[in-house]
Amino acid sequence: MVGSLRYICNSRPNIAYGVGFISRFVENPKQSHLLAVKRMLRYLKGTIGYGILYPTNMDSNAPVSWCSKKQDDVALSSCEVEYIAASMSACQAVWLDTLMDELKLKNRDWSATDDRQ
Repeated sequence: MVGSLRYICNSRPNIAYGVGFISRFVENPKQSHLLAVKRMLRYLKGTIGYGILYPTNMDSNAPVSWCSKKQDDVALSSCEVEYIAASMSACQAVWLDTLMDELKLKNRDWSATDDRQ
């Protein structure tokens, strides 16, 4: 069951933390872990229409990039949380921009704003 939940995390990143936590106990599961897995499955059943769609065409509504990791730092305020999220987003944007340059897929009209107007 945990393996199936790990697979579902590709389109349902909102359960990634719970699945990661339950995965720690796969070697020696207890009754409480089984109850947690069943609760996640009931949640998924009730929210079957939710999730991230990965369309096959080049639609601009498709997800671009996302990642999930345990944070190295603990934020002490909501302002600090916003700063961490903004800096991580900026790093992802720079990485994607560099990747587009390397793949020669960069659309010059789209990538920069026109300040001449």
